[in-house]
Amino acid sequence: MTGLLAGIAAVCVPLVLLASVYGQVRRPGALAAALRAQRVFPRGFAGALAVCVIAAEALAGAGGAVALLCWLDGPMRAASGASAVLLASYALYGTYVSRARRGVPCGCAGDGTPMTGWVAGRAAALAAAALIGALNGLPTGSTAYEMFIAAAAGLGFAVILWALPRALLTERRTAG
Repeated sequence: MTGLLAGIAAVCVPLVLLASVYGQVRRPGALAAALRAQRVFPRGFAGALAVCVIAAEALAGAGGAVALLCWLDGPMRAASGASAVLLASYALYGTYVSRARRGVPCGCAGDGTPMTGWVAGRAAALAAAALIGALNGLPTGSTAYEMFIAAAAGLGFAVILWALPRALLTERRTAG
């Protein structure tokens, strides 16, 4: 079971991080604008902080993807550990912002999704997956069938977690 979870994490976490980087590159400035709207950091830091966050996602995501493709256990553990720290930070930050600043944009992947508890929950789930990957590394002794299942499940979890905050938005409409 641990090998399956580690395999899922090895696929899911880098994929989500790289998809986020892709979204940020497609919509430059969206994260900095979201950070300014969230009013947690001084407005002047938003641009530099956004660049650092995107760079951290790119390094962790690319490191995990390369380690997976080259089947390098040590680098996968390192990338997963870095991802776990980054994503746990997102979960804590998202929890704070979703409670203190309602209705502000998340800035996730350059998207206009509002910062909600679902955004923080997604980050926490990804942090847990990354931690599993960091502690267990790449699965060993698995059959080709088991590896296919882990890869398919990792892809499925990535899609579900990617869509989760947007899918769980509820519009409040006034009767009138």
